[in-house]
Amino acid sequence: MKHLSRRDFMKRTGAAGATLAGKSYLLEAAAIPPAPARTPPSDRIRFGMVGIGMQGSGLLGLSIRLPGVQCVAACDLYDGRHVLANSIIERATRKTVPTTRRYQDLLDNKEIDCIVAAVPDHWHAKIVVDTCNAGKDIYCEKPMTHKVPEGFEIIDAAEKNHRVVQIGSQRRSSIIYAKAKELVESGAIGDVRLIEDTMGRNSPCGAWVYPPPPDLSPENLDWKTWLGDAPPHVFDPIRFARWRAYKSYGEGIPGDLYVHLLTGIHYVMGVENPPERAYSLGGMFQWDVDHRDYPDQMSTLYDYPGFRALVRVTLDNHADEVVRFLGTRGTVEVRDESVSISHQDGKNHAPCYYISSYPPKLHAEYVKEWEARHRTEPGTASTTEAMTYYAPPGYNEDRDHLWNFFQSVRTRRPSVEGPHFGNNTAIGCHMANDSYFHQTMARWDEAERAIRSA
Repeated sequence: MKHLSRRDFMKRTGAAGATLAGKSYLLEAAAIPPAPARTPPSDRIRFGMVGIGMQGSGLLGLSIRLPGVQCVAACDLYDGRHVLANSIIERATRKTVPTTRRYQDLLDNKEIDCIVAAVPDHWHAKIVVDTCNAGKDIYCEKPMTHKVPEGFEIIDAAEKNHRVVQIGSQRRSSIIYAKAKELVESGAIGDVRLIEDTMGRNSPCGAWVYPPPPDLSPENLDWKTWLGDAPPHVFDPIRFARWRAYKSYGEGIPGDLYVHLLTGIHYVMGVENPPERAYSLGGMFQWDVDHRDYPDQMSTLYDYPGFRALVRVTLDNHADEVVRFLGTRGTVEVRDESVSISHQDGKNHAPCYYISSYPPKLHAEYVKEWEARHRTEPGTASTTEAMTYYAPPGYNEDRDHLWNFFQSVRTRRPSVEGPHFGNNTAIGCHMANDSYFHQTMARWDEAERAIRSA
């Protein structure tokens, strides 16, 4: 989410009003109380941080600023991130915490209520299942799984141990997507039959060409443990930093980006199962570097009961993400930090152009009759204005998503993005990759819990 100042908001809403001839509204974020000067230890949620990389460092910084939330210990396989973790914590709290390479140390720590994990995809299932079995709750970054069977292992572990599992695809807590869901479910745009979700990046960073830490070495990184159950490989700083580009550790475009897009679609549309079918096309055009496995462009057509979704992501051209829910009576569009609605009535507003094929006399008679039947008396025409809703200045959906997780830990209420939801979205990502690499339609077999070729 980009932050808007109030001046920017007035400029943009004014522009929207001029363009759409409609109204603009500022959405209200959920209230998170300010941190009290002192929270009794019995009221604190104490978490351990596993993985302090690019995403993990951000989650850590947000979490420790939430009221009644305390980081007790941090874990990473790279020692440099132990220093990073404590620099983040000390800036906010003037304290430091113990650090370790072993996440099991955090599971054994009786002071820790829950875990926040931001690690490569191939480690998700292992850490989530181990955490549940240790009697702790966990927030795990998206996508939930690296392989299809792992999702059902996670669901079983969460249910058997009565644990809160929340997946970190943050728009499930977004007020923008909540508004889109409200508009779609109200019937304001009729029946939604097609959804388009597109976005693009055009930079080395956007294509995961991240610079590895210059000091990275086998002495300060536990490379063998980092590999986990992936195939053995010689120490490679490139793979450590750019793991999203390799099948052994990540899920490419679907696991990094589709997962957010599908989360929004599933949330708004109330999807409770994986897509029925998926068909992908794409290719490697610009970023064929580092012997990577995944393409830099992918488009996937998903088949859901009652609607289709076209998802397109490219790493070869920058384009802001735009999601359009196309209904029989209008369109709901999500763009950046706004959601807008425009209306249609689905009727002809002029004689159908097909009558150009009529002989002149029939043409004139048809037009006269049509205009007589569709004449609107002055002052009786009804209009439905377009509307645009904006997130408030400084809004941060990551913060809201973390707050929802810690509140679930505190109250034992169900997670806003539990393992069933996370699994459905992850399976959609796996289906996109399966179709691309097998060059065929991917079909979800619910009975066998497996992806099949259609």
